[in-house]
Amino acid sequence: MIKQRCYNISITCILLCFICLPAMSDAEEEPEGPHVENSLFSFRLQPRTPEQMVAFYEARGFPKSALDLIKNTCYLTGIIHNKSTDTIWLDLKYWRFYTDQREIKRFDRRYWNAQWTWINLPQANRSTFRWTLLPEIRDLLPNESVGGNIILPQIDGTFTLEAIFTTGKKKRGTEIRVDLRNIQCDTDIKNP
Repeated sequence: MIKQRCYNISITCILLCFICLPAMSDAEEEPEGPHVENSLFSFRLQPRTPEQMVAFYEARGFPKSALDLIKNTCYLTGIIHNKSTDTIWLDLKYWRFYTDQREIKRFDRRYWNAQWTWINLPQANRSTFRWTLLPEIRDLLPNESVGGNIILPQIDGTFTLEAIFTTGKKKRGTEIRVDLRNIQCDTDIKNP
């Protein structure tokens, strides 16, 4: 029994090495999507296709009514890593998405709660969905990372994100301002 368990663990470790090696070599390359990196932190946005997001939530048992709402939005996965020796604060109320013509309102938790109530989404699905979102407010301690989805209406063309991060335990430190331009929603590739 013990030999079998060790054998299974060894096989699992070997498989994980093969899966992780390409990802580790990719980590040294330029990150995909809009990004900024400096001595204080790294921040990137990874656009996701509606097909990716529908597949993710469908695999977790979401009903068609929820998937129909999800597939008509623009998903960006945000990943933030604190490289400093101070606390960095993520607060989405200080993020502004816009095009040349207008501001783009982010679909926040309140919006999604109303949608889920409207379609009577089960609580288990609501919890799963909430878990995948970027936190509204979060402190990042030194060498800490956070990630999650930001959801916008589907947008044609490019748009900009202006984000402000505060620093310090009491949010009284230096402000970090980020200006990411030419962001695009990723769309499914349609086969003719």
